[in-house]
Amino acid sequence: MALFVPQQLPVLLETFDQSPPRAVLLFGESYLCRSTAARIEEALLADGGVLHAIDGDEEDVHETFARISSYSLLSGRQVYRVSNTRLLYSKNSAKTLWERVLKARTNAQDEHIRKALSAFIGAAGLPLQEDILHGMSAAQWQKNFNFAQPGDDLNWTSPYLSTTKEQEGASTAGVDTGDQLISLLTRGLPPANVLILLAAEVDKRKKLFKYLKENEVIIDCSVAEGSGSKAKDAQMAVLHSLLATTLNEQKKKLPPNLVSILFERVGFHPVALVNELRKLMLAAGERETISREDIDELVGRTRQDAIYELTGAIAKGELDEALVILQRLLDSGVYHLAVMASLRNYVRSALLYRSLIETCGLPFSPSMNFNTFQQRYLPVLKEQGDEWQKELAAHPYALFNQFKDAFQQPLSALVTWMELLLEAELRLKDSGAKEELVLHRLVCSMLTPPSPSTTPAHAPSLAKSFSSITIQY
Repeated sequence: MALFVPQQLPVLLETFDQSPPRAVLLFGESYLCRSTAARIEEALLADGGVLHAIDGDEEDVHETFARISSYSLLSGRQVYRVSNTRLLYSKNSAKTLWERVLKARTNAQDEHIRKALSAFIGAAGLPLQEDILHGMSAAQWQKNFNFAQPGDDLNWTSPYLSTTKEQEGASTAGVDTGDQLISLLTRGLPPANVLILLAAEVDKRKKLFKYLKENEVIIDCSVAEGSGSKAKDAQMAVLHSLLATTLNEQKKKLPPNLVSILFERVGFHPVALVNELRKLMLAAGERETISREDIDELVGRTRQDAIYELTGAIAKGELDEALVILQRLLDSGVYHLAVMASLRNYVRSALLYRSLIETCGLPFSPSMNFNTFQQRYLPVLKEQGDEWQKELAAHPYALFNQFKDAFQQPLSALVTWMELLLEAELRLKDSGAKEELVLHRLVCSMLTPPSPSTTPAHAPSLAKSFSSITIQY
């Protein structure tokens, strides 16, 4: 058939009455995928049938194939929905999947780490083995995953892979399951059976994706990421669409001047927007219009990127603002180690770029324009050796902003901050102190000017020894 977007769903659903699909693929933003799939399932099962929910992170794909190709004893249409399908992963998806692994680790989410690691290794068609990652050479990593091997010790992955192997059983490495599904769909499924696949990431170059696009239904639920104007416009379009759909559920209204306030508090998190709107509609009761008082009382700052606001306030030296943001994070249930990890990553990054400024040999100034940085300053850095090539491989404009931010912090202060982070880490682990107090003390210590007697004596260039400065948790 073709590739659609969620806004085209009403027209698409009208065609299902005469020509129901055999397979539907939805990929992109997770909430949009789930909510769109729910509307498709409702339409397909309107005259009766059964929804079979399958978790792609746990499934035996061959068992799923057997089920969708068999006639059911149950009456009505049989819809098989596979969430988080791996059928369209490949090594070209590996870098994004690895970022999901690291994000889960930062948030200390063991189950998410296990699932993300399994998807990451499966994308390369490799078997699940306990030591497969930390025993892999840099050349093998590049070949298998299509991006450079991280410099960190990967021994920490072994316990998760051991558990994953026990739970998932035998590996299907080397078996092209995409080709098998194409074969099943080409031969034809039983008339009552429909397969729905949900995926966060897909490789559009895979044969299965091309087949589904030409012969079945694909719905692209992806939304541009980032803070550029085009990305922001796309995100706002999604939020406005969800706003209108959700308000219509109970025939409620939200004044235009309150829309921006709600979006600012929620950020681009579609599931959070819908949940907050439903709370507001419930609180409004018989009232048709949601009020500012409703929003102030019920909607907190649920944005995940509030962690980045915290590091931004710290970078600017705004103690009061940093403490307010920190408390909001903790009140909204953000795990204290996730806050610690974000602060550590920020300080580590700033310390790296500040030390590179010290050793570059060319003077850096925040008043330097981007073209000068890209054409003169950055090439000199890259010629100084291979040690920091990975860090310097980011987009030049992003690097430009990171160097400007790092320049604002004295090297001695950054070293002190790293020591304060380590001290706070030890307090969280060994002292039994309340996590909230430890984090508040940490932020206050970071933003309180040190006396001359407390300034570290080891603040000269750290570029050659920086990789040894880490905080483990």
